[in-house]
Amino acid sequence: MIVNVTNGELLDPDYEEWMSGGVEKNKGFQYENKLFSAFKEAGLTPPGFAPAGASNDLPDLAFLYIDPNKRSLSAPRPTSYKMEIKLDDKADYGQSGLGYKNNKWILQGKSDPEAVVMREMLDGLGVPGIVNKIWGPKGAPRKFTATQTGRNMSPRDIEIDRRNFTDIYVKGSDAPQMRTLFRYYGTKQTYYIQIGGKGLYYMQKDPANLKRLGVKRLDGSLKLRIRRKPGGSSSEPWNYRFSTALMLDRKPTASNIDLDDYGDDVKSLLEIFDPSGLISPTL
Repeated sequence: MIVNVTNGELLDPDYEEWMSGGVEKNKGFQYENKLFSAFKEAGLTPPGFAPAGASNDLPDLAFLYIDPNKRSLSAPRPTSYKMEIKLDDKADYGQSGLGYKNNKWILQGKSDPEAVVMREMLDGLGVPGIVNKIWGPKGAPRKFTATQTGRNMSPRDIEIDRRNFTDIYVKGSDAPQMRTLFRYYGTKQTYYIQIGGKGLYYMQKDPANLKRLGVKRLDGSLKLRIRRKPGGSSSEPWNYRFSTALMLDRKPTASNIDLDDYGDDVKSLLEIFDPSGLISPTL
């Protein structure tokens, strides 16, 4: 199902928008740091690890774990695993840029493996064709063609782009499947994800065998949002770009393990992730 939003009824803020002002601005980073601090205090993070922050190339959290099947060894060594952290189920799960070249919309972005996988997935879904069908008749965006661009862009040109390039949603059977999301994170060797309010999940695979603790495989469904995305504050109306974002449509079933339940309770965290004291024996 392809939906072109013109009246705003289906508009839902993505992760960056939701945190774009006031008290909410840094909640995502605060959430990452809260979990990182708990794992670090428990001795469950690799030496020297720091959260990704705004970087898409680094994991939000790396944690140490020993597979129960290896605990029979005389001196089992912990393995480091990467984890993605999302403040809640409103987050986006991967983006790609859109550009305009030779009178048509194209996918564009970085050349790192995960970005390439994302563009391949979007291309396979026919996203460029969808964008050109709906946005194409509007012509080239003023963002790229106006006489004055950047901070000198005229309010009229900004308003024309706002009216012309309204949100497009790809939903239902036309939307990306969860296995595509798993493959995307798999390119970063990230197989675990904590979603605030929902819990801890595994994705493409479960190399640490956390399902024995109650960790579920991420389910639910996805939708793809195609949009003119504001990039700055309300005082910078000229600061926007065109992009796609994977978002949850049908929310996942709550996992049986939720890191929110442990928060600053390091002892409880150790009882789950290191009950035998093989990683952090002094706590």
